Amino acid sequence: MLNAVKKKATTLGVLLGRNIAERRTALGLTQAEFAERLGADTVTVSRFERGSHLPSLLRLQKLAEILGMPLAELLSQSGNLSTDQALQIHDLIKGLHESDRQFLLEMVQAWCEKLGRKRK
Repeated sequence: MLNAVKKKATTLGVLLGRNIAERRTALGLTQAEFAERLGADTVTVSRFERGSHLPSLLRLQKLAEILGMPLAELLSQSGNLSTDQALQIHDLIKGLHESDRQFLLEMVQAWCEKLGRKRK
C-alpha cells in the first residue's frame, strides 16, 4: 500500500511540476527569477518542476499566486477525472470567438451522444 501511495505522489509531482514549468516559461520567468519571487533557491524550484519533491500546501498556494492562476488550475491535468479534463478543454477554447465555442459545444454534444449509444 505504501508503494501505491508513493507512486501516486510521484505521478502527481511530475504533472504538477510540468504545469509549474509551463506556466513559468509562458510568463517569461527563469527558474532564478521565479525562485526569488517564491523565496526559495533555484534547486528547490528545479525539484518541484522535475516532480522529485512536492511543495507544502502553503508553498503550493504561493506558487499559484506567483503564477497568476487558481490553485485548482495548477493541479489540473493531474488525473483522468472529467473535471480535470474539462479544465483542459476550457483552456483550449477560452480564446475562441463565441460562435466557434458554440460550434465546438454542438460537436461535443453530438459525439457524446454517439459514443454513449455505442456502449449500450
